Amino acid sequence: MRRILIANRGEIVSRVARTVRAHGIRTVGIYSEPDAHLPYLHDVDEAVALAGTTPAQTYLNIEAVLAAARRADCDAIHPGYGFLAENPDFAHAVEAAGLCFIGPPADCVAAMGSKVRAKEIARKAAVPVLPDAVLAPELTAAEVAELASEVGYPLLVKASAGGGGRGIRLVTDESELEHAVTAAGREAVSAFGDGTLFLERYLPAPRHIEIQVMADKHGTVLHIGDRECSVQRRHQKLLEEAPAALVDSGLRAEMAAAAVRLATEIGYLGAGTCEFLVDGEDFYFLEMNTRLQVEHTVTEQVSGLDLVALQLRIADGGELGVRQQDIVVRGHSIQARVCAENPAAGWLPSSGPVLRYDHPVEPGLRFEDGIATGCTVSPHYDSMIVKVIGTGADRAEAIGRLSAGLRDTRLHGPQTNIPALLRILDSDDYRTGSVSVNWLEARPELAQPVDSLPVGAVAAAVYDLLEGDAPVVTGLTPAWSNTPTPAIVLKLVDSLGGNHEIAYLPPVYAAGPLETFEFDGAVHRVRRVPASGEFADSWTRVEIDGMAADFEVTAEPSARTDSGGRVWVDGRRGVVEFTVAPRFADVSLEGVLGGPTAPMPGTVLDVRVQAGEVVSEGQPLVVVEAMKMEHVVAAPGDFLVERVLVGVGESVAAGQVLVELKADE
Repeated sequence: MRRILIANRGEIVSRVARTVRAHGIRTVGIYSEPDAHLPYLHDVDEAVALAGTTPAQTYLNIEAVLAAARRADCDAIHPGYGFLAENPDFAHAVEAAGLCFIGPPADCVAAMGSKVRAKEIARKAAVPVLPDAVLAPELTAAEVAELASEVGYPLLVKASAGGGGRGIRLVTDESELEHAVTAAGREAVSAFGDGTLFLERYLPAPRHIEIQVMADKHGTVLHIGDRECSVQRRHQKLLEEAPAALVDSGLRAEMAAAAVRLATEIGYLGAGTCEFLVDGEDFYFLEMNTRLQVEHTVTEQVSGLDLVALQLRIADGGELGVRQQDIVVRGHSIQARVCAENPAAGWLPSSGPVLRYDHPVEPGLRFEDGIATGCTVSPHYDSMIVKVIGTGADRAEAIGRLSAGLRDTRLHGPQTNIPALLRILDSDDYRTGSVSVNWLEARPELAQPVDSLPVGAVAAAVYDLLEGDAPVVTGLTPAWSNTPTPAIVLKLVDSLGGNHEIAYLPPVYAAGPLETFEFDGAVHRVRRVPASGEFADSWTRVEIDGMAADFEVTAEPSARTDSGGRVWVDGRRGVVEFTVAPRFADVSLEGVLGGPTAPMPGTVLDVRVQAGEVVSEGQPLVVVEAMKMEHVVAAPGDFLVERVLVGVGESVAAGQVLVELKADE
């Protein structure tokens, strides 16, 4: 192989390119119009533009990707993960074009790409599976209900071609079944082009554990340890670690042997992952991912192996060059997926410009990122923007290093899940390994921001926002004037929408040598302490009631001009974000017609009402999709639909009114 096209975007392109270039092979990337500014394009030797903005027009367009490979004179394609990585038509098209596909053969991709067929193969390989039933398209609602009764409630409606948590609906009883089948089918067609569904018995509190396998063309099939991915939201992973916590050697060996049997059964080649649900000492096959996993990093950290280098060796026809007995797992590694999303709002995706991004460089920390200061997070693609990996001699040290790395990461602009990740890592359940795939749903408080703004963070922000204003005239006393000097008042809105008022009296007017700072009804004595050393120019040291702490403040320009705007205060415990409320109302908004709005930038998938219709509270109105997530916008009460302002397929902005409502008399 001389020139490899990496048919993907973001951090995985940079990751693959790093190893490919180390092997003396030239790299070629591809990019859509919204991605033309992203940093991964600097990590490839050259890149080919794809016309369009949406995934269907660009990274999912097989003909466009192959044309890019031909234009750049490539002789091989690495698919990364996501997009076309597990599309058998793409694997076949690459092979038919005379190019090397750095992945398993098309028939293996097809066999495991259908969850229905994959479970049949698993049974043949003596791998345990959960009770299930395939939903043929011609089945009536009554026949679907009968199959559901045979599988048993609760159950999951799942897309056969699914992945990434899409095309899945939980059904607890028959009354929910019809809607779940409709919604899962629509999402499956939209995401995978295949609406085939099946029902599967639902386990209330399983753990998600997977085995990494590698197979070459010379008959060698190996496993490279296990990973646990039980911390999930919306069936999508947030934290992954290797090795799995609280798994005894017997269960670990059984799952590894089952994964090797399955890979051998289908004549597998390349990197793959067998995923299992573990319930006590029992385990059940979930699916096999026929590609490099997002979480391959933690396996690399504890095994010392470069999985991309092994992929290249296998694709080039070589032997793996490593024996099962040579693979030794040392230490512990945990990966956090940093996503542009708002956990407090149901993990809604967030997008927009990145005003600042930088991270620490410390032993035991690894960053895989797809963003940089000044770039824009697009609503068209996945919400994951950075992966942070902490590695230590044991699990406790890995948690500590990962937590420190997340706290010291500066990522301002789109909302992120970093505060929630830190609370999860600090929870007793996670630290003891007592989690399941449904654990996070049962702990909604971990997704919420702090109940109140820390006083120190607010004080640091006040100092920073007042910086550069006309200096206070010194040498004067309050007695100079018979008019009391008013305090400087700022109003802040926290990330939950709570309002806070701060009254600040500078030292020349305050009673005593320190400033007076009133915040949420409590009076504090504060002062800024001169900092020294390397942080003197960027950090603010604030002493509050005799306790000092360091903070770093980043503010949007509008926050300093009384026009609103966001402020981020980074400290040793993480970041606090709030908005400075303008002192005067925006009269241009008076009289604007209102109604339910888009919670995020995205695309309208479905409109379920029409003008003149009477709707009741909670009734679905419009379905909006962004960053692999569907969000149903519902009626806030009983109303009459005056106008529907959007149509299916239309792009909408966050906050855009979708449906105009008026009170139903």
